[in-house]
Amino acid sequence: MTRRRMVACLFLPLLAACGPDEPSPDALDARDEAGGPDADADADGEVPDDGLDVPDGEMPVRSCDVVVRYRSASPVRSLAVAGEFNGWSTTAHPLRDDDGDGVFEAVLSLGPGEYGYKFVRDGEWLLDPDNPFRKWVGGVENSDLIVEDCREPELRLADWTTDWDPVRGQGELRVAAQYVDGADRAGLDPASVRVEVNGVPAATAAVTLDERSGRVTLERFDLEPGKYAVEVFAADRAGRAARPLWAPVWVEAEAFDWNDAVIYFAFTDRFRNGDPGNDAPAPGVETPANYQGGDWAGITAAIEDGYFDELGVRALWLSPVVDNPDGGFPGSDGHRYTGYHGYWPSDPRGTQPRFGSLDDLRALTAAAHRRGIRVLVDLVMNHVHEEHPYWRDHRADGWFNGDGSCVCGRDWCDWETHKLDCWFASYLPDFDFTNHDAAVRFVEDALWWVRAANLDGFRCDAVKHMPISVTMRLAGKITHEIETTDVRFYLVGETFTGEDGRWEIGGFLGPFALDGQFDFPVFWAALDALVRHGRGLDALEAALRANEEFYPPGTVMSPFLGNHDVPRAFSHANGDIADLWGAGSREQAWNDPPGAGVTAAPYERMKRAFTFLLTLPGAPLIYYGDEIGLPGAGDPDNRRPMRFGAELSTLERGLLDHVRAVGRARAGSVALRRGARVRLRASPDFLAYARVAGPGQVALVTIHRGDAPVSETLYLPSSFGLADGTVLTDRLRGGSAVVSGGAVTLPVAAGASGIWTP
Repeated sequence: MTRRRMVACLFLPLLAACGPDEPSPDALDARDEAGGPDADADADGEVPDDGLDVPDGEMPVRSCDVVVRYRSASPVRSLAVAGEFNGWSTTAHPLRDDDGDGVFEAVLSLGPGEYGYKFVRDGEWLLDPDNPFRKWVGGVENSDLIVEDCREPELRLADWTTDWDPVRGQGELRVAAQYVDGADRAGLDPASVRVEVNGVPAATAAVTLDERSGRVTLERFDLEPGKYAVEVFAADRAGRAARPLWAPVWVEAEAFDWNDAVIYFAFTDRFRNGDPGNDAPAPGVETPANYQGGDWAGITAAIEDGYFDELGVRALWLSPVVDNPDGGFPGSDGHRYTGYHGYWPSDPRGTQPRFGSLDDLRALTAAAHRRGIRVLVDLVMNHVHEEHPYWRDHRADGWFNGDGSCVCGRDWCDWETHKLDCWFASYLPDFDFTNHDAAVRFVEDALWWVRAANLDGFRCDAVKHMPISVTMRLAGKITHEIETTDVRFYLVGETFTGEDGRWEIGGFLGPFALDGQFDFPVFWAALDALVRHGRGLDALEAALRANEEFYPPGTVMSPFLGNHDVPRAFSHANGDIADLWGAGSREQAWNDPPGAGVTAAPYERMKRAFTFLLTLPGAPLIYYGDEIGLPGAGDPDNRRPMRFGAELSTLERGLLDHVRAVGRARAGSVALRRGARVRLRASPDFLAYARVAGPGQVALVTIHRGDAPVSETLYLPSSFGLADGTVLTDRLRGGSAVVSGGAVTLPVAAGASGIWTP
């Protein structure tokens, strides 16, 4: 279930607004009639009839009507739309239901712009529950009516198809765009029409233009697998350009689902140095907090070497790509830090030159796409650095909260009480996204990066520190302008919580917001039970069940064992971190950083933890270096340079081989990627569950942390479709067992984990 399938009511310049009782199917038709910028597609990629009243083969023309619709299944005594366009009058624009079908309607005549509004139903002021866009007016949150200039032309996706030939290992695509003339009928300028694929002009022979109808068609054959981002440009004879149409399609043997993904966080500065020519550490900053040379060329080289393929990785998360300041700045611990991490934006659309140019970033995404790997970029939403032009130009315009005196966690400025207005540091101005101009500009910049670098998702940083209205705007704009085809753009959020944080995490999920979040509640439970050997595995099972009963269907959560904000999982496993939360680990990072492991025990713990992680539903995250047991205390020690190949010890290579085996098992099993999780057995030292995609499409996962081998009998529901005599093989250790009497008895070695499949 994608956002765009759920956004059924509001498309502009038509406003088709559904009431709180139920969404209106009529609203979808009405949206198409007005020529909205997005249209749902059926299974074969064909867009339904756009509803424009034009003869076949003639060019459609935009309507200037702004139609408000509200559907209600219960009686309504009075209903109106009040907003900035009518002085918030409750009587100026009533909605009528002339035919008694429960759909109330009003036609507005408005110039282009964005207007705050609410419905007033029987005296009650209501936000539009089916509109993802919000506008704050005078400190009050309203729905946002976006009215485009109907005189400008528009490009809409008409249809698209892709096909894959498994014999030849090649594919083909067809994308058709419809030019819609502006209301003043200036006409299409044929010379303005052009089509690009992945930023490169398409061959003239591949593009056809029907000047009479305004239909532009691209056809490509004999294509290698990968992503083909089609962008169509056109203008009218008056020189007014339509917003370019972005139409991403994938040519691949199996349609991708974000549940298929294993995400790898390649922390750019510390992963791999591919171009020493862009190395530029800042003077006066200690090495752990300074730039150390990692760049996009290094990540690209790892892609082409097959490093991520061997792990079963299907998505890369990159550090923020925008430029950061050059010098060192004071941290809260008395040390100076650079922006090597990327979280201090100093330019909205300029790349960090130490990581590479925009062309280098495009080369990375192109290399990933050729291998079927999606690319997510870390999106810093909450703040900018004081060197950023927005702080310079708009600090007096209401774009930012306060003057920097309220720094999160200091004195009277509590992280939670002031989470929406505190500054992360005195040099990191905090956005006030109740300022509409700031929210609009930020989202415009984010969408620019999607197109410029051909991105597939955003990791949204620190979402709980902003009003959800900006997240909703980002999601809504992505729905309308990026998800024009059936290719889902993944929005995954970071809301740092404890084990009881499901309500806070869930508040940012949904059809108008994020697709998923990093799963902190399960992280803490797994860290304690599997890595530190604190609580029992039955408590870990309880945490999983709490998740499954909480988040709505369609959510793609991202479970993890570590990230750049917590001590390394391996150092927990090795007994080097004092407590679960890593108290004192930042001081430890500088004064007593933990060393590598010298015994097998912590590596065995990590193996069990990775078996657990990579067999969970969702899109599991591997934090770079965890696959080899990279040690580290708190920030910045948890961001040490990555090591490869001959640099690894025998124990580290053994862990890497195990993670690769689990990753390959997941990649090769639809059950492990998309199957439902079914609890089988949970005790303090033994955990078993199944992933079930259908009869016979089953994988059993076992995790044993005890010191002696055991024999465990698991009873298998008939819905698993595993008939007596079915042989199950452990994909990690090679053992086998036979189903008999609706059960299977598995031999489990001491401290071992297994993945058992037919």
